[in-house]
Order: sequence, then C-alpha cells, then structure tokens
Amino acid sequence: MTVQTSLLSATIPPWLRVTIGAQCGLLIGMGLGRFSYTPMVPALIASGTLSEAEAGYVGAVNLGGYLVGGLALPALLRRADRVFWLRAALLLSVACLLASAVPGGFLWLAFWRGLVGIAVAVIMILGISSVTATAPPTRTGIATATAYTGVGAGILLSAAGLPWLLDLGEIWAWGGAAAIGALALAIGLWAWSGPAAESVRSIPPPPATMGAARGDGLRLVLAQGLFAIGLVPHSIYWVDYLVRDLGWSVSQAGGQWVLFGAAAIAGTLIWGRFADRAGFRPSLVAVYLSMTVGAILPVLVTAPAAIVVSSLLVGAQPGLTAIIAGQAQRVMGPGSMLGLWRWMVLSVGAAQLVGGYALVALFNATGSYLTIFTVGGIAFAAGAALVATLTATAD
Repeated sequence: MTVQTSLLSATIPPWLRVTIGAQCGLLIGMGLGRFSYTPMVPALIASGTLSEAEAGYVGAVNLGGYLVGGLALPALLRRADRVFWLRAALLLSVACLLASAVPGGFLWLAFWRGLVGIAVAVIMILGISSVTATAPPTRTGIATATAYTGVGAGILLSAAGLPWLLDLGEIWAWGGAAAIGALALAIGLWAWSGPAAESVRSIPPPPATMGAARGDGLRLVLAQGLFAIGLVPHSIYWVDYLVRDLGWSVSQAGGQWVLFGAAAIAGTLIWGRFADRAGFRPSLVAVYLSMTVGAILPVLVTAPAAIVVSSLLVGAQPGLTAIIAGQAQRVMGPGSMLGLWRWMVLSVGAAQLVGGYALVALFNATGSYLTIFTVGGIAFAAGAALVATLTATAD
C-alpha cells in the first residue's frame, strides 16, 4: 500500500494535489458544513430542536463565523503557516458536523455552526489562493473550477441524501454528512502533504500594497459583494417560491435543488474551461449576464422549462467564483493574491449578512417574489457592468 501511495503521489503534480485539497476542503466546509443545514431546517423545527426564529439565528451565526474567520486570518498566519491552518480547518469542519448530531439545543448548535463558518473562511481564502498561485497559467481556470466543484458536490449530496436520512432521524442526517466529510478529510489531508505542501509553503507573501492593481482590485471586491447579494434570493426563496407561489409539490421543488447542485458541478467546470480559452475578463462578463437571466427569468416566465433553465444558470454560480479568483491572480501578477482574495471573501461575507437580512425584510414587507428576484438580477447585472471595466492588462 505504501509503494502504491508513493507511486500515486509521484504521478500527480503538486498543483493538482493542491487543487484536490481545496476541493475536499470546500466540500466539507462549504458544501456540507453550510449547505447541509438548509434541507434540515424543517425537520429541526418540526422536532422542536429549534424554533423558527432560532433556526434563522443559527444560519446568521454561521455567516458571522465566516466574517470572523476572514478577519482573524492575518493573526492566525503569524502563528503558523498556510498548510497547518488548512489541515486544521478540515479537521474542525468534520468535528463540527459530528458535534451537531448531539441534541444540545439552540446554543449548542449555534456554537458549532459558528465554528464551521470560521473554518470555511480559512479554507476559502487559503485554499483558493494556493490553487491560483501554484496552477500553470494556462490551467488556472480549470484548476479553480475543479476546486469549486467541492461546493456543488456538497449541495448535491445534501439535496439528494439528507431528506432520506432525516426520515430515520436527525442524528442519522448529521452522521451521514459527517461520514462523507470524513472520507473527504482523508483525501484532503493527503493532498495537503508532501510536495504539494512544500509548493504551498514556498508561495511568496502577498505585497504590502496593491500598487497598480488597486483600481481593478477594488472593482473585484465590489463585484464579489454584488454577486453575493444576487445569490441571496435563490439561496433562500427558490424552493419556497416554487411551492407556495407556483404550487409545485415539495418533491418537485426539491428536485430543482438537486438540479441546482448538479449544475454547480458541471457548470463550474464548463465555465472554468471557457475562461482558460476565452480569457477571464470576457468570461466574467458572460457568467454575470447568464446569472442575471437566471435570476429574473422565473418571475417572468413560469413554464417548467424556464424554471429548469433558472436552476441551471444560477446553480452554476461556483463557476463565477472560480473565474473571479483566476482574474484576481492575474490582477496581482506573479506571486500571491492572498491579500486581495481575503478582501474579496470578506466582501461576500458582509454582503451575504447585510443583504440577506435586507432582502428577507423586504420580502416580509412586500410578500413579492417578483421584487426579490428582480433585486437579485439587478445585482448580477451591476456586477457584469463593473467587471467589464477591468483593465485590458488583467485578461
């Protein structure tokens, strides 16, 4: 077994192992750690584990943890290197899934959901910046896209498997998520070791200032915030809209969430390959525009075909994050984009937290799905206009 493992490690280039490590981290932390909670909320409320208000607060604590992790990262890196914190975040994410199975009530669940939010920020910032720094320039798009398929895989597994496990009990659902996470953990720890770990440790530190990249860097930070706001309506109201406004059955609407997860895998790879061939800036404009259509289409056309198209276009959203990460690397040039990428991730976290509460309040005041999804489409369209102004040297 040792000889086979050594041969396998020798045939996989370090940059690909880095990509696999980031993929496993995003599957555990984001795909399972964040998105496994969404399909479990009705069962947690029905069982009395959480009230409706507490369920919302637990979700908010998770987003708050994401911001805390991003803000704390510079202090963490002064105490240990990237590889240490990436491996620690993987372990912490699986521990949080296991701990969530304990029926400890609101405070217990909120504590562990907050911790997994911190871990996700570490994985997102350090993992993706490591992928873009180590991947060959002609493979940056497909490398970042491959890493982000971990998010889609987690969404797909959560949508397809957790409802069935919930029929057996909440502990089975959390345990199932933790079991999948444990498998990804084993692969991730292997990926963040050996030559891959050394290549990550050798990444130059980010520049103290962004210099000539300041203008484009600010545009990317703002574009990330607009992306996060645009995604809120589908993240919160997609299934609810199909069931309560269009009269779909819960199983039919759940099928669209499965399709959403499948699109997050396939669409991300398609967009990543497109970026490597067409260039990152034009690809960014294209993906923002496609998500504009996906956000607004279902309130203009309610035919099943339009609903499917919306699930596919918006579901492929990790592809946008993959492309914008590659663009950030090009804006910063050779070396590490860690500093810029951290601010871009913080922009997403802040926009999700503030925009999420604002859109929920808007819906509660108006009861209009048309208004909510239109706001999402406008945010995506504004993002397209913003990235179209990136300088030519960033392509």
